[in-house]
Amino acid sequence: MEIRFIKTNPTQNMTLLIQSFVPRWEQLETAQRLIAYDSVYAEQAGYIEEPESEEADARLQMMAGEFCGNATLSLAAYLFAKEMPQPGEKTTLFLEVSGAPSLLTCDVEKTETDFVGTVSMPLPLWAAERDYVLQGTACRLFTVAFDGIWHILVPASLWGAQAEAMAVQAAEAWAETIDAEAFGILLFDEESLSLRPLVCVKGSSLVWERGCGSGTAAVGVYLSEKRKTSLSLEIRQPGGVMGIQAERTENRISRLVLTGHVSIVAEGTAYL
Repeated sequence: MEIRFIKTNPTQNMTLLIQSFVPRWEQLETAQRLIAYDSVYAEQAGYIEEPESEEADARLQMMAGEFCGNATLSLAAYLFAKEMPQPGEKTTLFLEVSGAPSLLTCDVEKTETDFVGTVSMPLPLWAAERDYVLQGTACRLFTVAFDGIWHILVPASLWGAQAEAMAVQAAEAWAETIDAEAFGILLFDEESLSLRPLVCVKGSSLVWERGCGSGTAAVGVYLSEKRKTSLSLEIRQPGGVMGIQAERTENRISRLVLTGHVSIVAEGTAYL
């Protein structure tokens, strides 16, 4: 099988955009093979499809049907790159994305070295504290549920020096209690606004991502709910900084806007 792909770098959350047609029922397995170390290698993959809406420029279908902010920004950057823009030029694109109930608006600008994009994120289905148990110890953690992906915020100090090992154990222990195909364990330091995201696609991958768009949005939801105010913040991650803006109307979040940088690093054919 020959698969055409684009490889992008959105805040080092290495992403494959698959151009070749693959039936939905084969997409997860095909993506798993493509993102493997002995293939193209990436943290995640999504498929570029024809949109259902006449207003949409394209559709992005993620490998497990989840929503991904970084992959959305990546597709917008790639579509704009095909127009050969000059630094300073901007455009607005409308995308259908798995896990998003309506069209997403993406604003993209060409810079000297890459693309910077903003996307209006889908709002969470719910966000609340939830009880979890790990190694016989109960903990109450703020959880943000988007369509297709949940994020669990864990204070960076909770597990101390064993935080990364404990996060992996938590992902394995809590997977059956999470009603989504993908979820993240977010080690978050509120004082420094820094985030280390561990993202699991059930039955497929468990990856310490260098940057996570929906995880960044989840942090924005958490802080906005905690402070009961609109906010605009930059969240530091291993791969760089992503921006999140949360707007509130009538004491609830009414809009989430994610900002990130994207570079296109490769385009070619993979052989499976």
